Amino acid sequence: MARWSLHPSSQSNAKIVLIPTAFGHDTQAPMAILNAGSELCAFEPRLGIDVDSLAVAQLSGFVDEPPYAMCEAAVTQAWRRHQWPVLLPSTISASWGAIRALWKHYLNLSVVHCSAHANLMPSPEMTQLDQDMSYSSASWVELLYQHRLPVVHVGLRSGSARAYEWLKTHHSLIFWAQDDWDPQQVVEALPDQPVFLVLDCNVLDPSLMEAVHHPEPGGLSWFQLLRTCEAIFAARSVIGLSLGGVAVGPSTRQTARTAARLLNWLLACYGCYLLGATVQSPARSLD
Repeated sequence: MARWSLHPSSQSNAKIVLIPTAFGHDTQAPMAILNAGSELCAFEPRLGIDVDSLAVAQLSGFVDEPPYAMCEAAVTQAWRRHQWPVLLPSTISASWGAIRALWKHYLNLSVVHCSAHANLMPSPEMTQLDQDMSYSSASWVELLYQHRLPVVHVGLRSGSARAYEWLKTHHSLIFWAQDDWDPQQVVEALPDQPVFLVLDCNVLDPSLMEAVHHPEPGGLSWFQLLRTCEAIFAARSVIGLSLGGVAVGPSTRQTARTAARLLNWLLACYGCYLLGATVQSPARSLD
């Protein structure tokens, strides 16, 4: 059982804080990920890191809505306490609240966007005339470009024709899911500056993550994603993380367990490369 699941550290002593937040239909998804941690061993043999040795706190879940001011406030509080913020949103567009909070303190912030979808310039049939699409999951990445934040896309394989043309015209950095690329190439594409990592669970292939919003075939493999995340942590200062996109349905439990394992790996990467946690056994390569 991972302690961060059912027996988290107190907030006063924590180095890391998990922030579950809900909006929309799948309000139970963040807690499903946290509860699934009770089924995991927290030790990551490939890194030699026991996540149970890290001080990980957990905020009470809350409901937020666009423009995600409560997410921004929670991440700001974590930053002031020198705690690493990990947002667990039911809808990935809530990442904007966390990014906005940290961008105010790191004006040179970059974003790594791991998702099957471009999440910008949706096709007309995906828009609603009576709804502000600025903060929707289909178009929230436009906010990053509007505020001139450098964005690197990883695992992209779906988007509208307008989005594809826009990305091409603006020479956006994209590591397509179908291409053969090395994780180090992703690192080299990033400016040498702080990074916020956004992980939509649909970046993985649906055979690994079935209960996600808008699944797309041909996603990243498990170890391809793990190697990429590790390479980013090893080479850049990852100052915040958002992990979400799990949908509520018949396959939620297994998907949440996979998401919990991914979360544990990311916590281990942070502990290994940014906290300098003690390695308890020889690390094993993912290659």
